[in-house]
Order: sequence, then structure tokens, then C-alpha cells
Amino acid sequence: MRYRDAGVDVSKSDAIKEAIVRAVRSTWTAEVAPLAGGFAGVMRWPSPPAAASLMAASLDGVGTKLHLALACGRVADAAADVVYHGANDLLVHGARPVALLDYIAQSKLDPVVVLAVVEGLARACREVGAVLLGGETAEMPDTYLPGVVDVAGCMIGALAEGGLLDGRTVRPGDVVLGLSAAGLHTNGFSLARRVLDASGLKPGDPLPGGAGETLADALLAPHRWYGASLMPLLQQGAFSALAHVTGGGIAGNLVRVIPEGCRVRLEPNAWPRPPLMRWLMSAGNVPLDDARRALNLGLGMVAVVRSAAERELLAALSERGERVFRIGVVFAGERGVEWNDVT
Repeated sequence: MRYRDAGVDVSKSDAIKEAIVRAVRSTWTAEVAPLAGGFAGVMRWPSPPAAASLMAASLDGVGTKLHLALACGRVADAAADVVYHGANDLLVHGARPVALLDYIAQSKLDPVVVLAVVEGLARACREVGAVLLGGETAEMPDTYLPGVVDVAGCMIGALAEGGLLDGRTVRPGDVVLGLSAAGLHTNGFSLARRVLDASGLKPGDPLPGGAGETLADALLAPHRWYGASLMPLLQQGAFSALAHVTGGGIAGNLVRVIPEGCRVRLEPNAWPRPPLMRWLMSAGNVPLDDARRALNLGLGMVAVVRSAAERELLAALSERGERVFRIGVVFAGERGVEWNDVT
């Protein structure tokens, strides 16, 4: 019995690996130590502007957004989202992205799909300033359904030890700012795909209530990378805390950087709901509590800042092209986040 009789074609895997070398190496900098073969990626550890440095790492996957992306022929764009997601996870702690390790798996490797995934990863790595250092391509016919692809990535970053942002300086009187998202980013797609199926609409149909974009355009909008706007302000010590809005919604992620003795009150009417969010909630008859847990409701990053710096930071972020809103306040109380719902 041959290995390919069990469903795994090693020669096809090797051919794919050769085809993606060019995309991977397009992200490499002088810090990378090329290996003729090797079992790991190797690079010089970048030194932040301080004697002591910390490593930060985050691991995540693209998730079921890939199903819709495959159906619409946009798998490269969806794959890039794991880079932006990981880079933002590091950003909230003051770290800059350095390198990505990826994982790509299918029931049977499709060279066109795998190459598109790697090209999407490489493009996003160049944008955030990280090298695509290595990863794994796996063919597992007994684990994955035919025709689907799974993409995950571990983003590694660096920061000076004195630059760690962890929310411990948050205090009552601080204000909470919300930065706009570009759609669902990479969360809520199991719900969104079910709403789309139940609505009877197709991905190519116009988004109801939108400005002419299709449902596919709105649902597959790339996960935003906030580093270009926030990193210069981070280096100035502008924030008490940052929270990346991913699975769990705004409140579920913000509470992760709120210290004991502090409580946040969010104002649900402080920012407009994008047409996509309104349509999903209406077409799917999604309860408000479910929407708040599953969707970002139009905000992809949340910043906690001193009240005295609010006006200056609103202006600075707006100048950098961000749509930013004052969405809440911090007050003394039991650690948590609440919504100021008007009955």
C-alpha cells in the first residue's frame, strides 16, 4: 500500500512548497538567516530601543470566513486577515510584529488555493513589517472536509520591557474611545453565514441599506491593521490600555485589560452601526445580547485614555484617517464592563 493510497500525496506537497518559496522570501529582511533545508525558521532577534526586551506571541486562525472567501474566489484576502489579527493582538500590549509562523491544511492540497493563501499572508506580512519565517502545510483527508482550507498563524513580536501596556494604569475618570472596524474582521462568520443562507440573498447581491457594495464586499472586508495609526501614539505613552475587538465582542475584550476596582460603562448610541451590522441583526432577528457577543458592532479597536488627553487624541487619530468615537467612561466599582441601555 502506498502513502497516496491512504489519501496523502507527498510529491504534490513538495511541489507546492517549492512554488511558495518566492512569496515567503518576499517578506524576508536582512535579519533572516537563510537555511538550505532546515526544520525551523531562524532570524536575529530585533532589539527594541532598550537594554531589556520582551517577546510577545499570539496564535489564531481565520475561521469560517474562509468558507465564504473560497466561494467568492477571495481566499488570499481572507488568509491575510490572520496576519492583521495577530499583529493587532501584539499591538495592544505595545509590541511590534516581527515574524509569522503559518499553518495551512486541506483534505487534499490544492496548489492554486495554497499558493493564494501564502501570497495573501506574504502581502500582509510586508504591510505590518513582519517576516513570514516558516510554517506547516498539511494534507489530512480524514480530518478536513473536501474543498475547504484551514489557515492559522502564530505572530511573534518584540517590545522594550518598560513599554509593556497591560491596563494596570487604567483608573476611574478615564474615557474609552472606539476605532471603526472594516466589517466583521475575522469573527462572527458562523452567525453571518447562517443569516446569509436564511435570507435567500447571494454574496453578489447588493447589501440592503448599503452604499452600493455587495454582500460579499461587506462580509469579506479585510481585518484592519491599526499599527500605522496607533504605534506612534503608543511610543508617546498615550494610552492607559488598548483592546482588540475579536471573539466576545466589545465588552468581552475590553474587560481583559480593566484592573480590579474599575468598571466601564459603554454608551451603545455613541457611534453609528454600519449597514452590515444592521442588516445581520434585522435579517437574522439576532437578539441584542447575542449581537454584542458575536459581532464587533462596527468597532475593531478600543482605547482607554486619560480624560485630559481625550480631545488631543481624538484629533490625532482623526488626522491619521481613523473614524473614532467616545464610547464610554471608567468609574470606580466592581471590575467589569456594562452597557448603559436606555429602557
